[in-house]
Amino acid sequence: MAYNNKLPLQWNVDVHYALIFSKSWCEALGIWPWRDNEILRSVHTSIICLMMIIDGALSFIQLLTKGACGVINDLMNTLISLLVSSTGTIKIFTLWLHQEDLRYIISSTIDDWLNIKGKKSLEIMHQYAYWGRLAFILQTAPIFIALGLIIWIDPLTMKIDNSETNGSRIRHVILAPSCWISNAMPLNVYLLYYCFNLINITTIAFIYAGCDAFMFNITLHICGQFEILEANMENFAVEDDYSTHTNKIREYSRRHNHLIQLGRRMDSVVNVIILSEILSNTILICASGIGVLVNMKVGNMNSVVISWATRIYILYIQLFIYCYVGNKLSSHADTLRGIIYNCSWYNMSTHNVKDLQFMIMRNNDFCHLTGGKIVIMNYETFTKISKNVFSFFSILRIILESN
Repeated sequence: MAYNNKLPLQWNVDVHYALIFSKSWCEALGIWPWRDNEILRSVHTSIICLMMIIDGALSFIQLLTKGACGVINDLMNTLISLLVSSTGTIKIFTLWLHQEDLRYIISSTIDDWLNIKGKKSLEIMHQYAYWGRLAFILQTAPIFIALGLIIWIDPLTMKIDNSETNGSRIRHVILAPSCWISNAMPLNVYLLYYCFNLINITTIAFIYAGCDAFMFNITLHICGQFEILEANMENFAVEDDYSTHTNKIREYSRRHNHLIQLGRRMDSVVNVIILSEILSNTILICASGIGVLVNMKVGNMNSVVISWATRIYILYIQLFIYCYVGNKLSSHADTLRGIIYNCSWYNMSTHNVKDLQFMIMRNNDFCHLTGGKIVIMNYETFTKISKNVFSFFSILRIILESN
């Protein structure tokens, strides 16, 4: 099935319900595959990537030249900011490079909603669309809660601390040491730097959480289409004549092949994103855990600890989302294989039985969500990642306590 560059115009209520969050997120970042001016879309995405690269480069230079001012929280915040900025850039750039795959996948999703048949199929698709919408809420809400806590901890401050003999200014920077701001820096320059940093952090948070929710939403739709196909295969009537059997098997076989191609295209889009997420989140969870330990050790049980704990929750949810949806997608291979084998193939013609055998053979080479084509995302992978995270964290904790 081929899809052109034109977006179907007849967005009905169901399509809007299923894709409005994904469409809004993509349009905000300039990666929605349909836009009148391709140049403006590329410029839009390039500006966002350039802002994150500049912010990361400035933070890295400041860290090398001025350090973290001897505060462990500031050091952890700076490292986290650098890592999240790098991963966010990889996510948005990867999606921008795979515009053709995104166009094919989203076009197929829209087409499924516009041509849905049967009440049962509609119920299945609405169920998966509901979980996709919920994923956006559960992913983005904690991100902006954490961002609000960060801004509350490091608010925009312009007053002078008169209690100090040198009259030093109390100036905060989001996720960065306050000593990076020189006392001699003009107020307008400080305001510009703080606002630029705030916009960048907000953009990175929006990209970091929205990308995972977007991928989760689309992959869940593919899972729903597999479930519909499985339901149709289960209701395969033995009483039908040869011609009806042949037409149904041909229809199911084409649909099965199309869904496998969708899954493979999805993996080609997200495998680099998943790999970068695994690597970065492992480090970020350990760093956030150290931040919690350091603050608890000094009795600093306030919003700082809550902020660190919220980050750990967000990072774990992001890893689990990919493992969950990857496991769900892979599990359809075994389910569909069993359904085909358990149907009354022994009462069918030899020709139709061979067609069913080909479907089983094609199902053996099933698609998976992978991390860089290296690791298959499923529950077992999530367990291994969790064990490695706690092992790294234990080593860092021992090192911290020994010092």
